[in-house]
Amino acid sequence: MALPHFTQITSHNSNWEPSYKNLYEVEILLPTDIASMHTNSKTLLLENTTSAKMPVYPTLTTASQKYKYSTRLFVGFPDSTSITDLTFVFNVNQNDSKQLFTFRMIKDWYDLVWNNEDGSSNYKSRVVGEIIVYQHDREGEVIRRVTYHNCQITGFSGMEDLVWGGGADIHELTAIWAVDWWEDYYF
Repeated sequence: MALPHFTQITSHNSNWEPSYKNLYEVEILLPTDIASMHTNSKTLLLENTTSAKMPVYPTLTTASQKYKYSTRLFVGFPDSTSITDLTFVFNVNQNDSKQLFTFRMIKDWYDLVWNNEDGSSNYKSRVVGEIIVYQHDREGEVIRRVTYHNCQITGFSGMEDLVWGGGADIHELTAIWAVDWWEDYYF
């Protein structure tokens, strides 16, 4: 019998492509109140996303059943079916109106959930949006799409630090969402 060789490996012979981490797009569907405030900015968050996350599937619990000297295991259910730390990183740029538009859109969403200036908050139905992550191949064909439903922003950071010494340092904004559920489509 011949030894295994790379000529017998299907993925080698078929010239299949690897999946690249940097071939993705993010579509953020803002809550209605925020979308009406930023009517001309539907793609700005998409264009400035520098890092995105696909869902991490929870480890399922096990339950055991014993009878005399034997043990059987049964796979249970996850402890939670939601995500509490969906994180995206954004470029922060200034537009012609002297606005840090990425920061402003994220901050407006955060203020809709809880406004630190006046203490106001809103019902969940007014603060949720959707986030869709498209992973594609080198030719632009979508190979996986994850839709995060009922996304509520829980925090953001990256605009706090100002320093004299780092002349070329630029801001990046990191935002975190809580997500009720998601749909994972892979082709």
